[in-house]
Amino acid sequence: MMELFSAQKVEHSHVVRKEEIAWFLRQVLECAKKKQVVDVGAELMKLTNNTTCRMLMNMRYSNECDESVKIIGSVKEFVKILGKIWIGDVLGPLKILAFWIYGRHAIDVTSRYDEILEKVLKQHEASPKIENEDLMDILLKVHQDHNAEFKITRTHLKAILLDLFGAGTGTSGEAMGWIIAELINHPNAYNKVREEIKYVVGNARLVEELDVQSLPYLQAVVKEALRLHPPVPIVVRECRKDCKIKEFDIPEITVVAINVYAINRDPEIWDNANDFWPERFLVSSKEKDVLNYIPFGGGRRGCPGSKLALSLMHTTIAAIVQCFDWKVGGEGGDGKVNMEVGIGISLPMAQPFISLPIVHFNPFTSSI
Repeated sequence: MMELFSAQKVEHSHVVRKEEIAWFLRQVLECAKKKQVVDVGAELMKLTNNTTCRMLMNMRYSNECDESVKIIGSVKEFVKILGKIWIGDVLGPLKILAFWIYGRHAIDVTSRYDEILEKVLKQHEASPKIENEDLMDILLKVHQDHNAEFKITRTHLKAILLDLFGAGTGTSGEAMGWIIAELINHPNAYNKVREEIKYVVGNARLVEELDVQSLPYLQAVVKEALRLHPPVPIVVRECRKDCKIKEFDIPEITVVAINVYAINRDPEIWDNANDFWPERFLVSSKEKDVLNYIPFGGGRRGCPGSKLALSLMHTTIAAIVQCFDWKVGGEGGDGKVNMEVGIGISLPMAQPFISLPIVHFNPFTSSI
């Protein structure tokens, strides 16, 4: 797993992210040219689906590749069912009812996922790559290495890929939607990000991944939006041994739900906790406390793909701000994105994020 998400591997896959961001921008530019509104959330989801599928198995989702579409569909369906089953954990002895109601559906979905993924794995095994390996190639090498320190079975391999597909195609796209929504609703912050990009990058080229390290305000914006809208608002863990938290005794093997959303908005930790204020991450050290700021979970069970997710988020958000202004809801919109939260184990928006893009900078003609 360390090799999968090492800094070197993240850097190696930057070409995929660069190409998919360019594809995304061209789609939005085409809509702007035709004065058509964009479902921003849906387009960002396509971006994350394409990027994840290419990095994991070298297939694009938007080309309607049969295997990639079926895999992503199965993963999304499974995540929805999983959320319903997890609710049963609060029912104590009656939690078996949740599995009784949804278990058969979950088994059917995982069977379909297993069948499709097995087909793709066999294709990779039949045509091994020496260069430009995707993450599936790397996992297969570890699986086939009899001298590996930790042996992963085929079941382990499929479970790891299920986690990666789930995290890469759902939560990242939703998170970017929230980030852009916060920026649109806070035009001063939007303009600050744009001015920072202009100062660092200039007017002649598109912002790139390597520029992000020189864009501290952009980084603060992403941190602040993830604080308010964590990709996984509830983290589920199992207590490994008896322990006591304040006045509560937690027995061994108890399932514990950690409310990341509440921690990230705790007024005892954060000043003006419910306000979008990126500057807090430029003047405060609170984000350095891993127990205060945990948008991707924490510890050994924290999200292993957070570096990949942040690489895509930073560059995509920067490119959107650099290239476009927005009229929310189209020409007659009120200029504000509806920030109501929908229902789900992640944090989806309650309403589609519809907006009219207006070109500020076209990177493919290098003119403003």
